[in-house]
Amino acid sequence: MHDIQVFTAVYNGSFNLTKNAVKYKRLGFYFKPFGLSPHISFLSQIGPKIAFTPHDLVIEEFMPPVGFCMTPLWTTKPVISIIQWYFFEYWEKKYRLPFKKIMKIIARTGLYKYFIVQSDAMGREVKKYIPAAVINKIPCGINQKDFIKSPAYGNFVLFLGRIDIHQKGLDMLVRIWKIISYSVKIPLVIAGDGPGKKQLENDFTKAGISNLVTFTGRVAGAEKERLLATCRFMVMPSREETFGMTALEAMAAGKPAVIFNIDNLNEVVRPEWGELADKFDTESFAELVVNLWNNLEYCKAKGSNAIDAAKNFLWDNLADRQHHFYCHIVQKNQW
Repeated sequence: MHDIQVFTAVYNGSFNLTKNAVKYKRLGFYFKPFGLSPHISFLSQIGPKIAFTPHDLVIEEFMPPVGFCMTPLWTTKPVISIIQWYFFEYWEKKYRLPFKKIMKIIARTGLYKYFIVQSDAMGREVKKYIPAAVINKIPCGINQKDFIKSPAYGNFVLFLGRIDIHQKGLDMLVRIWKIISYSVKIPLVIAGDGPGKKQLENDFTKAGISNLVTFTGRVAGAEKERLLATCRFMVMPSREETFGMTALEAMAAGKPAVIFNIDNLNEVVRPEWGELADKFDTESFAELVVNLWNNLEYCKAKGSNAIDAAKNFLWDNLADRQHHFYCHIVQKNQW
């Protein structure tokens, strides 16, 4: 049994609490006109909090917009950095500040040594800046209860996720469905919400294929499970992903996913249980969608393989691996 204290930035509706013996403490403040206020105020408080909280190990989440929280400056104990995002371009575009350059400078200080990453590709990225890094790949996982026992293969294709036009490649999805519509009319359900929703709706209308597309808004719980259980397969035309959680959810539902062959995501979706289009080639992507749609038995076979593959991502097994890594690093650094 471990004593676990979690420090997080404030967010709307956040409060201090203890849940399952884990203590959650919110740091910082939210100043509405200034979007970075939770990040900056959290970073200003996290160091002293760590210094005055007894501990054997610090687990630092790689945090936007710079990534590193500089916690090694405040402790003599080992620090493990967990990287679950790597989208500096978004933050640099939004605030016009060189966040990735700052991250590289911090990386080369030698403050950080231990890392948990989502993929081999992410591990290689870390090694570029910290050649001596000790890296353990432990991906995201899924619960046994999230597996769908009797998947159906219905008459629609599903996109599930945040409606971010650039990152999720939704502008390319419009072009893909336009190409597809010349040969076959495939219904597309877009489940999710985000800042690009209105633009995406307009883009499908301008393309003349809005009759093929249904927007559900954000889904969760039983409705999300229903969509995963009854879609024919999933499309995920992302430009960048650090893992691809919705692809894993599709796999647990027995559904193949069509993706672009990009780093990180192509380690979750493999050819045995998915379809990988040439990178950002919308014609290639459209061809794979049509082929999967027109060959139901082929689609089902891929779905069966997907379920088997998803069993390698069970949270209990991954948690054991993570716990073992934590204990190993603590023991290695005992004086």
